[in-house]
Amino acid sequence: MDGKTGKTHYLIELYDNDALENVISLEKGGYDGVALFYFRGHEPSVRRRNIIMQVVSERFGTEPVFVEVSEKGVDEAAEAIGSYIGKLAGRSFTIDLTGGDAVFIAAAGKIAALNSQKDGEAAADIELCRTDAFTGGIDILTGPDPAGGGNNGSRQGGRIGERNGFRLTFSDVIKLNGGSVIGKWPENFDRLGIRQYEIIRMWNAIKDIPADWNRFCSISYANNPGFDDNGFIVRRFSRSGEKVTAERVMSRLRKRGIVSRYEIGTDRVRYCLHESAKTAELYVAAGTALEMYTALAASGTGLFRECYTKVVLDYDGIVSGRDADPTNEIDVTMMYGAIPVFVSCKNTEPTKEYMYEINTMASHFGGKYAVPALVSSRPAMEPVRERAREMNLILIDDVQSLTLKEFRSEIVKKIRNTIPVIARNIT
Repeated sequence: MDGKTGKTHYLIELYDNDALENVISLEKGGYDGVALFYFRGHEPSVRRRNIIMQVVSERFGTEPVFVEVSEKGVDEAAEAIGSYIGKLAGRSFTIDLTGGDAVFIAAAGKIAALNSQKDGEAAADIELCRTDAFTGGIDILTGPDPAGGGNNGSRQGGRIGERNGFRLTFSDVIKLNGGSVIGKWPENFDRLGIRQYEIIRMWNAIKDIPADWNRFCSISYANNPGFDDNGFIVRRFSRSGEKVTAERVMSRLRKRGIVSRYEIGTDRVRYCLHESAKTAELYVAAGTALEMYTALAASGTGLFRECYTKVVLDYDGIVSGRDADPTNEIDVTMMYGAIPVFVSCKNTEPTKEYMYEINTMASHFGGKYAVPALVSSRPAMEPVRERAREMNLILIDDVQSLTLKEFRSEIVKKIRNTIPVIARNIT
């Protein structure tokens, strides 16, 4: 319902191949219905159509309709839009031009111009707008200014609504882009309890010995990851130097109170975690401590919602359960308003290859608005920094030298500097 007029309020969109373009306007509009127009020959697949209908219905309480335009032309598009509006007389309409085809934009302008020439009841209640996907802000291009000052007003603009007011979830965005979330840890990173202390303690213990920690985590378990009947974790040496590595790491973890006791033999190391070490997940893989530390820092900035680690995504959204089913694991993910952020964490020096990898994953699963990021424990070379700038990729390196407070500040600075650049390149 339109709060200004009391009329039932409908949204008119042009269907776009980028999933977020089709739904971002719904985040701030409060619409009673939505119509997605498409040109013949550019119609969404049945699967894509069903996904959009499901997400929009679940999150925004309305079921979208799809309207075909017979030919890609200004007159044809204007006629289709006019016919749709005419059948719903007495309603108010917003035509959103976000990411719209030039033909659709011209047709919307024609509709608005013709409508403005009508008098009294003959004129429909129509406004044109453009939605900023990064802020949720809506710029009114034609139609009554909600502030009462004429056309070209603005509503819902200003500082980014990073955490509040958004209904789309991370899973929704992945689904809209054709994928599927099939696993993540934990369910809510803002409520970790004692795990927060464990993450910080573990990171501080190993942050300055990344090479040793990487080698240690590559030492194979004697059986499976986990504890034996006596509460020990057992790893078996298979390569030269692993015994020396285990001695260095065990000494460090024992000193920090993470490991209560350990035994190193000729072919294996047995160690028992201290009773206060509640997060066994931190001791399994080399990058896990950095992933957890990154998620902890990000969730503490206040910018993000839905902060997860170890997010497993099905590549095509069709979960078959077969071993050959292609999946990808993203180290850390967050939602910045309605924009997904994909983070790769590397407990080593960052490289261009790492950046290309996360950039590809972000684009595939999150669309053109997705934000890729690379976090590394070691410093980056200047050519890598320059390539990150060229790619509009967030690079936070040398995390081993940052306090938690400094890490959070760096995340805030980098994302607020990078988002406007990405937005300019898109629009």
